This record gives sequence, structure tokens and C-alpha cells, in this order.
Amino acid sequence: MGYRAAGKSTTGNSILGREEFDLKTPAQCVRRHGEVADRHITIIEAPGWWRSYTVEKSPELLKQEIVLSVSLCPPGPHAVLLIIRVDDRFKESHRKALQGHLDLLGERVWSHTIVLFTHGDSLLDTSIEQHIESEVQDLQWLLDKCGNRYHVLNNKNRSDDTQIKELLEKIEETVAQNNGCHFQIDRKILQEIKERRRAEEERAEERIKRMKKQSENIRSQMSDTQHFSELRIVLMGYKEAGKSSSGNSILGRDEFDLKTSAQCLRRHGEVADRHVTVIEAPGWWSDFTVEESPELLKEEILLSVSLCPPGPHAVLLIIRVDIGFKENERKALQGHLDLLSERVWNHTIVLFTCGDSLLDTSIEQQIESEGQDLEWLLDKCGNRYHVLNNKNRSDNTQIKELLMKIEETVAQNNGFHFQIDRKILQEMKERKRAEEQRAEERMKRMKKQRENIRSQMSDAQRLSELRIVLMGYRTAGKSSTGNSILGREEFDLKASAQCVRRHGEVADRHITVIEAPGWWMNEPVEESPELLKQEIVLSVSLCPPGPHAVLLIIRVDIGFKETERKALQGHLDLLGERVWSHTIVLFTHGDSLLDTSIEQHIESEGEDLQWLLDKCGNRYHVLNNQNRIDDTQIKELLEKIEETVTQNNGCHFEIDRKILQETDGRKKMKEQIDKWREDIRSLTSE
Repeated sequence: MGYRAAGKSTTGNSILGREEFDLKTPAQCVRRHGEVADRHITIIEAPGWWRSYTVEKSPELLKQEIVLSVSLCPPGPHAVLLIIRVDDRFKESHRKALQGHLDLLGERVWSHTIVLFTHGDSLLDTSIEQHIESEVQDLQWLLDKCGNRYHVLNNKNRSDDTQIKELLEKIEETVAQNNGCHFQIDRKILQEIKERRRAEEERAEERIKRMKKQSENIRSQMSDTQHFSELRIVLMGYKEAGKSSSGNSILGRDEFDLKTSAQCLRRHGEVADRHVTVIEAPGWWSDFTVEESPELLKEEILLSVSLCPPGPHAVLLIIRVDIGFKENERKALQGHLDLLSERVWNHTIVLFTCGDSLLDTSIEQQIESEGQDLEWLLDKCGNRYHVLNNKNRSDNTQIKELLMKIEETVAQNNGFHFQIDRKILQEMKERKRAEEQRAEERMKRMKKQRENIRSQMSDAQRLSELRIVLMGYRTAGKSSTGNSILGREEFDLKASAQCVRRHGEVADRHITVIEAPGWWMNEPVEESPELLKQEIVLSVSLCPPGPHAVLLIIRVDIGFKETERKALQGHLDLLGERVWSHTIVLFTHGDSLLDTSIEQHIESEGEDLQWLLDKCGNRYHVLNNQNRIDDTQIKELLEKIEETVTQNNGCHFEIDRKILQETDGRKKMKEQIDKWREDIRSLTSE
């Protein structure tokens, strides 16, 4: 058992001493047998989950296979080997994912579980115990949960059979710890899964027959003139769904860059005797509603259907078959597609990517197992769907079949392509032109403002020391930003409940960076815990005499609306009105902008973001934390901090002492109350 790429198949091969398990990711359990160290061994490999994806995000079929895995070696397994890589950090997200998937088998499974570390060769002279102790609490939690049963395996060294013999001995010890018993899953859980699986397989068979008949009926009504010499296609879907790869598969060559684009891309090619035009629209975050998406993204979605005039023959709505499709994803997808009007659904085909992960499982079985949200989507699209394996370009039958399905879609629409309401398109184009104009003006204004400030600065105002506080909501990118500024991994990416202070030498300056804990993005200050508010206030006192700038961090790839603005305003106001004069808005995820200027993003986003920038004296900077080698973006940020100090007459930010004393007093009082409670508890227990 374990996540994908943990080394399950390789481990199975090491135990059996030969290549019995295919290294391809299976969608179903695989069972193999062998004679090892005078024992008859049966090994079941369960399919793996994505390492950081919670059990809720996994497809229903995967969850069913995990439950069924323990029934494939009756009366039950002597041990479950929970496989994780020793050369990867074991984070909270990995622990939650692993815990959720193993809990499908019931609480009892943990008594029969051994943690098996793969890639043991990467340890070299370090003992596995040293590795465990160096890791944080998540790995230690896991080992406690498994009764501190673990083993390390070097799958590259098959000649050393002592490591397998020792593992088998540890499995026997586990059985002894369980009074000689193997693991047996609750029969009720297993029975429910088996009954559900049988019903799904029946419905899948019916769906296959129904789809075949539907296609035959449409094809029989089509004349030869309806076999198109030209096809226009728009690819739509969430980020990382596989839009670019699908475009490349359709055209048969690498035309689309696999980097996330902020703008529509158009490519052409000759495919199966047809001239094919493919438009790729930028994607949204899979579980973010349309309201949370940036305005620029929504504009590009509207534009996409106008870039292949007179309009696309089909919109391919791309979702991954190896990730669960639940209510959040359905709502996000519905909201973004509804921007194009209700009529678009008549021209839409659901395109499932990552088809290689299905192996022997039919797409119909996947659909029937996944539940009502996926079924709603397929009903909405007139049950038009196709599955694509983008890793297998040599199989051109899957593309030919897709093009035929697009022609059938046109036939279902009486020979018509999709055309967006001209009024919607015209309004959007006018708005976009006005935004571009304002962005140009803003750029000139900002350039002039900076030149004026720099001209007033003397050499003495070029500071040799800079003190910075990072402030913002959770997942905004504060820790990554701190690491980018200091040029190394100083901040842990885990959310911290307390302020963290780090130092470094950057661009001939001594830099102190304080990261304050973040609030929930849409949560007003009144709903935040008192401890969080206290830490925000204390953050500015941890780099005495005070920070030169507060960097207010927000993501550029997420919309900024009234709820975010109110939450942010409330939390920053804890520091007093004066803090705004020392604040710079720092946009993270700058890589998602690509050729779009930050000014264009600002002008498109609306009044809440513009209110924020006005409040901060129009001081802002954009950062791509994935590109550490570009030190110009950090140098420019430090220059902007120096300019901020100049605008404040050479002064740093200093919080009102009264606010600080009140916060400090509340903190001390809470600590005293906690101590009293602890004393009372210990007296009561005595």
C-alpha cells in the first residue's frame, strides 16, 4: 500500500526476487506468488493515490480497490506494508493523504501495518533511526500509529537477500504481536463495496450499449457532406487537467507549451485529412468557483470562442480520470463554462485525460463509480465523452475517434457550430481595451513616481540593513517569498501559528525577515483566533526598532474581491492606520502572468484591488517564487523598500506602544490563566 511512485511494484519484485510486477501504475490490484526463504509468499499490490491528495480527491474506483486488496489473499494479509520513500520529506499533506486512504480499511489495520522505507540507498552512512529523528512530527506520528514497526529497503541491491529475510521476520513478529492473527477487514465494509461494484459494472455495460446505439443513430443520419474538411476546437478546463498535452496529441506534435498560460493560444495542423484549429483557453484552479478566479482569466475564456471564427465546432471540457470529481470541481467547472451562456453545453464534449491510468478498466465503469456530480456533468453535455491517453501518441485511432465524435456533435446541433452572443463578446472586448489603456497609463505613472523618489535619494539612503515583515492570508506564499528574498530554504512551508524570524546577506545588505502567521483568506478579523491577532501585532516588534516595510502578500492567480479585501483590511488595521504608509503589496505566483503585465491584472480586477493599492500609495511588486535564479526581481524589491523608507522621510514603521503593551499584557494574562488551569488539573488528578 502507498502513494504513486513510492516504489510498490519495485518492492514486490525485490521480495519475490524477480520481475513479477509491471512498473506502470495499475488501476486495479495485482496479485503475484513466489517461494522466498522457505516460505510461500502471496503479494497484493494495491493501486496508489497521489501523494498530497486527500482521500476525498481520489476516484471512487481507487478507494474500492484499496478495500478489495485485503480480500485477495484469503483469509487476510499477515501484514500491510505501507510504502514511503526515504529520500522525500514526509509532510503534513502526505500524512493526511496516507491516513485517509488507510482508514478506509478500518482502525484495526494499523495494528498489522509496517512502514517500509524505499530508496534506502540514498541514506548512505545515515541510519534509518537518524533519518526518522531528523524528520518532523508527521513521520513520528505515523510510526507511533504503526507501533514503531518499520523497515528500510534498497531495491537497487537485489543480491543482498538479508534485507528481505529481515523483512519477513518483522512480518512474523507483527503476527505474533497480534496474537497469531492476520488482518481481517470488517465483513460489512467488504460486502457493501462488492455489492456497489457489481451494480456499477451492470450500469457500465448498459451505458456502453446505450452510447454505441446513440453514435450509430447519429452516424446513420449524417450525409457525406457532414464529414468536415475543417474542424475548430476549443480546449477548456482546470489547471493541470491536460489541456496542452491534449492539444499536442490532437495535432500530433508539440505545439502547445506545457507551462500554464494566462492567455488563449491558437495552433493549426492537418489531421486525418482535416484542417484542425485548436484554441487552448487558460485554466482555473480545480475547486475554485468562478467568483474566485481573476477577471483576466474570465475575459480569456470568453475570448477563446471568438479566436476561431465563425466559432468552434466543439468545446472539449477536459478533466483528469485519475482524480475524483466531486461537488467542488463540478461547481467550479459549471461556473466557468456558464460564462459562455447556457447554449455552450450543446456543443461540449467531456474529454477525460490520463487514460493510461485506467488500464483494463473501462471509462464507463469509472463514470458509474464516481457518483452524481460526474453523471450530472455528462447529462449536461448530452452524454458526449471521450478518453485520451496523451502518453501514447502513436495510437492515432483515439484522435480519429475524437474527431468523429466532434462531427457527431455538429450533426446533433443541426450542422451548426457554437457562436457566443455578440453582445456579451462586444462588452467584454470594450472592457478589455479600456483596461489595457488604463494599464499603460498606470505603468507610466508608476515609472515616473519611482524616478522622482530615486532622484531625491542620497547615497546615505541606500540602506545596508533592511528589516521586512511578511503579512498575508494562508497559502498566499509568505514562506516561499521569505526563501526567495534570502535565496535559500529558511522558512518551513508549513503554516506556523507563531512569527518566524530569519536573517541573511542579500545584494550587499543585511536582511531580517519576519513571517507573521496568516489568516484564512475570506475570514474577517473578528473570527480569527486571539493568538493569531497577537502574533500579527508582535511581528513588527521582532526586528527592533521596527520594519522598513510590511510586504502584504496576495496571489495574482486568484481573484481579489470584497471578502478578501475586508479580511485583509481588518487584520492589517490591528497595527494602526500608520502601517499603510509602510506597506507594499507583493503579488506572488507571478509565473502565471506570462506575457500579461501586472498593471493589466490590476486594472482588470476591479475596485477592491484598486482600493488596496491606493491605500498602500500604489506600491506593489510581482514575484515568481519558482524562478530563484533571477535575482533582478529581488534586487528591485529591495530598491522599492528603500523608496518606501524615503517616502516616509527615512523612517521605519513603529507601532503605537499602547497597542503593543495591550497585546503583550493580554498574552501574559493568557499564559498565566493557562498555568493556573494546568495547576488545577494536576491537583485534581492527584
